[in-house]
Amino acid sequence: MIAFDGLYSFISLGLAVFAIITTNFINKSDFKNYPFGKATLEPMLVIIKSLVLLIMCVITMLSSIKQVLNGGNDVEAGFALGYALISSVGCTAVYLYMRRASKNLNSEIVKVESSQWLMDSMLSVGVLVGFLISIILKYIGLENLASYVDPGMVILSSTIFLKMPITSIMEAFKEITNSTADDQINYDINLLVKEIEEEYNLEESIARVAKVGRELRIEIDFIVSKDSKIKSIEDMDKVREIIDKNTNHFDLKKWMNVSFTKNKKWAI
Repeated sequence: MIAFDGLYSFISLGLAVFAIITTNFINKSDFKNYPFGKATLEPMLVIIKSLVLLIMCVITMLSSIKQVLNGGNDVEAGFALGYALISSVGCTAVYLYMRRASKNLNSEIVKVESSQWLMDSMLSVGVLVGFLISIILKYIGLENLASYVDPGMVILSSTIFLKMPITSIMEAFKEITNSTADDQINYDINLLVKEIEEEYNLEESIARVAKVGRELRIEIDFIVSKDSKIKSIEDMDKVREIIDKNTNHFDLKKWMNVSFTKNKKWAI
């Protein structure tokens, strides 16, 4: 369990540092080399990080199952308790720092890392409790049962921790493939678009909304007819200002493109 907790923390720390470096790189404006921005880097890195943790959890779980089948193993309780206590304090401190950083940077990568360190803190506390249980079992004369506590904790922890990287991979894959944004964002934007469509007597509107990393990509095409109230570029810009103003409540960087056409084929 100490090896699992230590390896998990070590990998998490390395990935956390990498995440902060990458976030700073994404924040640097470089329109010449990246005309469409660098938002896709965030879900890509989330997938890489999650795959590393997923593989580690699977390997350690299989190793611990083998240990259980071989009769478990004995642990030096004094050393184990000392390690678990230090690890609990250290992981909690890193979690608090990452949580603060995720709010300041508004980064999906750092946000995932923050959640990762919360789980790592919980793991370390679980290790502490587990070894206390092992000491109690030995004290009451159940040494054979105590030898299964260590590999048993690893199996339990690995099983619980598998959910997080799998969920992160699925969510990040949706972002890379420009899957539609969440229901609330879609509802707000589509409601706004329909209101504009009615107010300006537009023939039709097509809205596409996707979230990629910290970026909200909004593309709206309005089909204009001869009866529409859109008569000039000034009218078009006025509609764009309305959309921009009414989407500022999303805590995401916006990439917005609003087009007007008389021919629907340019909108689909």
